[in-house]
Amino acid sequence: MKLLHFGCSFAMGNGIPNFIKGLPAEVAPKLHWKTKAKRQQMFTKYKDKLKNIEEPMSCGKHIANALNFAYTREADNGISNEMIFRRLISTAEKQSFVLIGLTGYNRREGLTTADNNSHWHTWKQVDANDPVGYKDLAFDPWINKEGQREYKPAIEEEGQIRTAIQIIYMQAFLKTNNIPHLIFNALYNGFDQPLTNECKKLINKIDLNYCYNLQANFDNCQHGWCLQKGLTVSEIDEHPNVQGQKAWGDLLLPQCKEILKLHGH
Repeated sequence: MKLLHFGCSFAMGNGIPNFIKGLPAEVAPKLHWKTKAKRQQMFTKYKDKLKNIEEPMSCGKHIANALNFAYTREADNGISNEMIFRRLISTAEKQSFVLIGLTGYNRREGLTTADNNSHWHTWKQVDANDPVGYKDLAFDPWINKEGQREYKPAIEEEGQIRTAIQIIYMQAFLKTNNIPHLIFNALYNGFDQPLTNECKKLINKIDLNYCYNLQANFDNCQHGWCLQKGLTVSEIDEHPNVQGQKAWGDLLLPQCKEILKLHGH
């Protein structure tokens, strides 16, 4: 059986074995995204700190190893939950276990003209009054006849609702195809404090038996949990290190086994 791991950069993993003080953010997990020549440059530049680099590890790969499953990573750097769902419906296989690490709800994607109109690019929606950074797009509502903005955008509320809907869509697809799966928060999504009545109703439509601690607070999503336990790359790079990925995988493993039993595996 194969384990398919969908998610953002947390699902990609990295080979930084443990916390390394002073390691710049450019190193990990970018160390494993760059070309061979770029990686060699980085090894040379930071040779005193990068002595014990391991093979890239993610929680999904750790779980696959524990279950003796083949492993396929369907993650990418900085992708949105929209892209996770889009990839899921095109790559999920019936003889597989699907692991989904949700990213932050403010990430979105749009189709661009690059690569013959086939390149989807991640961006972030921000309030019109917020500073606009790289890949940020401000939502500035239109002005009515009286010269006034009709409303203020509810960015966080929309993000929660959108993510809940995406989970419902993903579960519907996976259950229709009888594919065992587990969904967890790689990054915090705020479901411990739903911001609207609509969001509360949508969460009630999610099958939490196939979710790990979906309504947990920040300290109990993968990001926050690894951060508070010192299982990150460095003080300025909050991606989980190899120890953090394995420890988080150990938390998920018992529920993965229970779900597999439900599906006769």
